[in-house]
Amino acid sequence: MPRQRKCAFTLFLALLLIALLIFTVIRIFVVLQLTESNVLSGDEVLQSSVEFQNEFILPKNEPLVELKLALAKKPKISPLLSNMRSIDESKLPYQCGIIFFFHIACTGGSAMNKWLGKQVKLNGPNTSYWTKWGRKEKMEANFIKGMTNQTQHIGHNEWRFVHAHGMSLFPNASEAYLYQWREEVESQGCAFVVSTMLRDAIGHTISQTKGMIKPNLTLDEFLSHLEPKNYNERGLFVTQLDYLLYNMGPRNVYNVTKEEKVRRAIEILQRHFDVVSLGDHDRFTDIMNKITDWRPKKKQASNIFVGDLNYSYAELQHIKSLTESNGDVMFIDAVKHLYYG
Repeated sequence: MPRQRKCAFTLFLALLLIALLIFTVIRIFVVLQLTESNVLSGDEVLQSSVEFQNEFILPKNEPLVELKLALAKKPKISPLLSNMRSIDESKLPYQCGIIFFFHIACTGGSAMNKWLGKQVKLNGPNTSYWTKWGRKEKMEANFIKGMTNQTQHIGHNEWRFVHAHGMSLFPNASEAYLYQWREEVESQGCAFVVSTMLRDAIGHTISQTKGMIKPNLTLDEFLSHLEPKNYNERGLFVTQLDYLLYNMGPRNVYNVTKEEKVRRAIEILQRHFDVVSLGDHDRFTDIMNKITDWRPKKKQASNIFVGDLNYSYAELQHIKSLTESNGDVMFIDAVKHLYYG
């Protein structure tokens, strides 16, 4: 009987050893399979690195993988005069090209848009005007598709004017398209001239408050999205800095510092914008005429507010404080320094 127990115990140990061996083999096999499935190719490793290193997280639903990889390879540039895009007036006019006007609300852009539209009509069949804008988020995809078509097959001596407004383009997330469009146009021997208009930061915020009259809001209600705690909210208006970065989306969806927002905005201007006007409408029209060799035409004011905006000293200080904390005052100061000396 003891011998039988000893044999049974030996058999039990042998079966247990076999089971442990089988279990170990299965575990090794599973680990190997998981490892193979998680191995990244060279391109995937690069993409992972790019996404990790970006100071601004790009939207996951943007079909821009190749463009983003190309963008990530572009060198970061310091905010120096030597790094700015600029127009060499000694080489003007250019033969052909696209004038891309990034229209920020309440900067005088409506007057410039109308002036440019009249110039298109005035200067014959080799000029055209195109826009695609609205206040729905899907508008950007439609604009990008149409704009890409605009960059194709530009004729000799042909000028095309493009008006970007509303939710046409989100420069921070879709910057790669600006590179793509420029490369396409310049490959045809034509010029791609990106332009915009800006103005005094606090004056811009005050100008926007005319929008609170129709919905009958208080000043605090109208400015509430600029309060520091509401950084991820959409506002009833958009400051110049926020529009240049995020268009009409939340004003600081990534919750970065105002210094980082300003750095990124200046980087976008320097990389892509050839003409940046700070309330200098005459200079804007003059340089456009020189670029295209268009016949001069006088600009007329547009979209003028005829009501009254009356604020107490405390209310004006509140507007000033929120505009400064958002980074707009710093942004416009940087633009003055870089573009106007």
